[in-house]
Amino acid sequence: MKWNFDEWAQSYDEDVAREDWIHKDYKKVLKLVAEKAKGIVVDIGCGTGNILRFIKCEQYIGVEPSGEMRRVFKEKWGFEPVNGNFLDILLPDETADTVITSYAFHHVPDGEKENAIKEMLRVLKHDGKIVMGDVMFESEKEKRRIGEEDGITEEIEDEYFAVVEHLRRICERLGLEFTFERVNRYVWIAEIKRTT
Repeated sequence: MKWNFDEWAQSYDEDVAREDWIHKDYKKVLKLVAEKAKGIVVDIGCGTGNILRFIKCEQYIGVEPSGEMRRVFKEKWGFEPVNGNFLDILLPDETADTVITSYAFHHVPDGEKENAIKEMLRVLKHDGKIVMGDVMFESEKEKRRIGEEDGITEEIEDEYFAVVEHLRRICERLGLEFTFERVNRYVWIAEIKRTT
């Protein structure tokens, strides 16, 4: 897994502001994710905490594997996120009303995405929901087509961008309710919750 973002921490905020194809509509996506977050919110892969500009919740808990990202986050916001990642969220069971993640789930390899969802469910209260905003593709075929059309095949292959069809199968296998909303050519918002 690609968890080492220490080298990127200093330029992260500047880089996402450029709105390259990955971060197209970056602020809009953060706002959409933030609007869906309620109660106690756990933010996996919180980076430098940019979503805090938009989120209104009872309590916010950031989770970030990079020590340098946590340091920059603390400089910006005055508190430090918890050390952890999608496969090891160092929080008790049923901590959150909402688990969110924006522009981070693509660092989880495809073979670990189901385990990552299970770990997010573990820290989620029974009636809570997961909200993910990230680059995703409807299918593997669409991923290849967009990569070729936009000349970004190498960049797409360098990450583990989710395929909506794959996430739907995971959710069905786990008995979860789900919706996927396309924001632009690259980015989707997924909402996932338990059925009972």
